[in-house]
Amino acid sequence: MPTARKSWLFFGSDDHANAATNLFSLVASCKFHGLDAEAYLADVIRVMLYWPRERYVELAPKFWAGTRARLDAEAMKLPLGRVTVPPPLTAEEQAATG
Repeated sequence: MPTARKSWLFFGSDDHANAATNLFSLVASCKFHGLDAEAYLADVIRVMLYWPRERYVELAPKFWAGTRARLDAEAMKLPLGRVTVPPPLTAEEQAATG
């Protein structure tokens, strides 16, 4: 008798459900902005340790392509290691990215 068919519909607690909803929202946003969600999450988890908290919006899927282009490509090829955070965008650059 199958018992796990609908188990993916449920979460262990309200906190787990909220965490899952946040993750699902990020994945949907990645798809909307044409990003590979798995690669995006791997990159963001890697750079978040070094990224200034007041600039977290630059890590959002909407802005990720521009942010990723400004990161050191050689450093991002490595699975681990320090990432150099680029300087913040100027007001003109921010206006151009929408």
